[in-house]
Amino acid sequence: MMKKRILALLACGAVAAGTTMGLTACNSESGITVWAPNTQQELVKSLVADFLAENPDFNIPINVGICGENNAYAQMSVDVEASADVYGFANDQLMNLRNAGALARINDTTVAKLKAENDAKSVDAGKITEGGNDFYYGYPYAADNGFFLYYDKSVISEEQAKSVDTILEACTKARNKDFLFNMNDQPSWYLGSFYYGVGGEYTMEWDGSVLESAGSNFDQKPTGSEYSYGQIATQALIDLRANSHFVSCNDTIIAQELSADSFGACISGTWNAKVIKEKLGENYAVTKCPTFSSSLTPGEQYQMKPFIGYKLFGVNPYSKHLNEAHQLAAYLSSEAAQVKRFTDCGIGPSNLNAQQNESVKADAALNALWSQLEFAKLQESLPDSYWTAFDAIGSDIYGGKGETTAAARDKLVSTLISGLKVE
Repeated sequence: MMKKRILALLACGAVAAGTTMGLTACNSESGITVWAPNTQQELVKSLVADFLAENPDFNIPINVGICGENNAYAQMSVDVEASADVYGFANDQLMNLRNAGALARINDTTVAKLKAENDAKSVDAGKITEGGNDFYYGYPYAADNGFFLYYDKSVISEEQAKSVDTILEACTKARNKDFLFNMNDQPSWYLGSFYYGVGGEYTMEWDGSVLESAGSNFDQKPTGSEYSYGQIATQALIDLRANSHFVSCNDTIIAQELSADSFGACISGTWNAKVIKEKLGENYAVTKCPTFSSSLTPGEQYQMKPFIGYKLFGVNPYSKHLNEAHQLAAYLSSEAAQVKRFTDCGIGPSNLNAQQNESVKADAALNALWSQLEFAKLQESLPDSYWTAFDAIGSDIYGGKGETTAAARDKLVSTLISGLKVE
């Protein structure tokens, strides 16, 4: 679920994969430890049991420990050599984990298999380019970290759901309905979709896993335009903020709007599917992120370009059973494991065949997310300055600082561009 900003250090508590429950050592010479989130403990223990049943000659004990994917770097970096042999991680931690020496490379044969079986972006989520060559460090297993549009189809038609403008028109006509989008509560994960949507880019130069420089083209102008990408996108957000049927939201506000029967539509992710579906019932509908407009470019519609993130299994290069750890990681990310992960935990698979499973295909929220992969942006390892800069401009726009004059708006754009720069 989106980007985690605070990494909490967790103790290494591993429980046996079989019926015996108890603490075990991490990265033991006598066994393999795999870390998984608390909510997936029973699932992973079941998958480990399946793995051992299918591989009767595998005579190394496997222990399952607790560590959330978003805490992988925080926990691994404490002591890589004493950490898990196999662990799940969110792909935006890739560079930090590589810098910590916590990721073993995956061989070319296995990479070819991963590419053949998984969504291409999910495999690239584990890629690091070094010396002009691409190397891969993660086995993808989840492809459900992103955002899209939920809407009440009794208020907004399928056609109206295609554009923010027509969504707002429908909400206005209904009088008491709102369009929800996060603009002021650590909104950086969402706001880039407007800047990328108008044609802006944020680029990073890496030397292996070391960030050398970063910056945007937000000060540049599209061909034939008198305004820059940054000005067009910022004005679009200012326009949105000014609409009386716009509400800046987090998960709590989404729930409140649903309870108050004020929900018209919102931009959010799969984690809110259950609460929204339960409230809207037969009026529940989902689709790709909508297009939007900017008053600086009348008549133009721009497609929001949302982030998409993935979860992968990494293998600790210090594992005393390195080959076997790779074998286990491959199994835990296999088609069968991904289908079971969806069935038991509702986690969206990256495996192409698993995505065609009838139960997965019936999940409207996941399919809305995947329908926009052609224009979604892979959420890479981004510097802290990226999140800080976008959070700041979101709060400033929401606070009205860009609404008074063009100069006030352009000052916000200039500050954003400066904040995104890494030299």
